Order: sequence, then C-alpha cells, then structure tokens
Amino acid sequence: MTKALGVQALLGLSPVVALQPMYNLLKRQAESEILPMARSERLAVFPYSPLAGGLLSGKCGPGKRPQGGGVGDNARYGTRYGAAANFDIAGRFTQLAAEAGRHPVALAVAWVAGHPAVTAPLLGARDVEQLRPALTALDEPLDDDLRARISALSPEPPPATDRNEERSAHNYGRR
Repeated sequence: MTKALGVQALLGLSPVVALQPMYNLLKRQAESEILPMARSERLAVFPYSPLAGGLLSGKCGPGKRPQGGGVGDNARYGTRYGAAANFDIAGRFTQLAAEAGRHPVALAVAWVAGHPAVTAPLLGARDVEQLRPALTALDEPLDDDLRARISALSPEPPPATDRNEERSAHNYGRR
C-alpha cells in the first residue's frame, strides 16, 4: 500500500483513499502496520469480517462449533479460524458480552468500529434478522474499560519490526 501511495504521488495519479483489511478480535494483524499507516496517511478503513466468520456471533465456543454458515461450511473460514484457541476466545467473548448485557454481534462490531483508524466495518448477513444486532453496535459505544477487557481476550500482534522500543516511551516521538 505504501508503494502504491508513493507511485500515485510520483505520477500524479488519483489518490488511494480507502483500505479494506481483515480485522476482528481473532485476526488483529492489521494493528501492526496497516491501521497505523492508514491513520498516518488519512486513508479510510473499511474492515471486513468483524465477526470472524461467525465465531464472535455468540454461537461458538469450546466444544460448540457451528453446523452451517461461516466456519461451519466454508473451508477457507475453517482454515482461517478453526484453531481450538479461537473457539476458546469466542466462548470467553460471548461470556463477556453477557456480563456486559450486550449482544455478542453488536459488541464484536463495536470493538472493530471503535479502533481510531477504522472508518466503518463492513457487515454481512444472510437476512435482516441476522443483520439487526450488528446495526445496534453504535447505539452503545464501548468505554475504554470494556474495550480493554475485550482486547485482553486475544493476543495483541507483535510490533512490525523486532524493535521493542516501538511500544515504549523510547520511540523518538514518532507515535
């Protein structure tokens, strides 16, 4: 993306204005480089798969795998999200949503939408009933405490480089 931005600037082409990375509680790699770069370059970000192929819908957990849809019948989603650790995270996420009095779908979408680099998450549903809880995500924005509790459920991705100072006060003022 940064190469494309440089080429478009060099050649005076129409600028890139938006990105569409995968981003959800189970796949947070975009936090390492993509989201900081998008914020720095003032690019809109429309992440896809905020429900992690349905794992964060409240229907999945340890020993609780879906029979159809998303991870249940899509080989790509099964490969991407099928690890037992993801089902453990999904179960803890569903429990946290219940404790917070929120629908897991609304909470998963609100978590993605709450990242400062995200413009709006992309939603997908088979019907209106499946879509309805996702549309309520912004009715109750996440406070910092709830966002931190949700984030703690999955591992934060490592820095994009091997320089540990990137996540410290010793980063030469670049963050």
